[in-house]
Amino acid sequence: MKRVTIGIEKRVSLAVLELSLRAVLEEKDSPSYFEELSYSECTGANRAKKVERVLRKLTVNNKLMPYMKQHKNTVHNMLGNNSDRALLFTAMMCCAYSIFYDTVSILGKYFHVQEHVNRLFLLQKLSEKYGSNRALDIAFDCVMPMLIEAGMLERHSPGVYSMLKQEKYSPDAMEIYKQAYRINNPMLNGENDFLSNPFFEFVRQ
Repeated sequence: MKRVTIGIEKRVSLAVLELSLRAVLEEKDSPSYFEELSYSECTGANRAKKVERVLRKLTVNNKLMPYMKQHKNTVHNMLGNNSDRALLFTAMMCCAYSIFYDTVSILGKYFHVQEHVNRLFLLQKLSEKYGSNRALDIAFDCVMPMLIEAGMLERHSPGVYSMLKQEKYSPDAMEIYKQAYRINNPMLNGENDFLSNPFFEFVRQ
């Protein structure tokens, strides 16, 4: 089986991601601004370049960006709403890197029947698509902290995760979460998939 490129090598804080997103929405982003933000996350030119690539992938080059620009005022409102931010940032992550989408979907599947999922189990499941290698370990250590910071998960104990059910989000936040699902499933046949797909376990009422 052909392995899929993982892509992400550095995590970014959601504070810096938010600054990047706001700049792109207002068309105030520039190479120097992204460079400045990258150096605020780390030291060293090589590390900063990796962070900058992640920020660009999450914002400028995100498949979700056309939708966000079209609904710019709505996105700004979501950034100001703590209950919506989790879905907004998770949608952005899932549309930039498939490993985020796959991780959320795997977690949703198993959180449906159990309260906790551990690191080893998740890595085994992800390795079926991405291969078992150092790149997967590095990516995993970016994905999980970012989902935790977004408010989708909590670390129950070292290497053990539990779900934070999303309950107070707005219809706009739900719609952008659905957009992430559509982008990752271009052959989507209908809205009924939203009722059954594990990706939506986090937002089921």
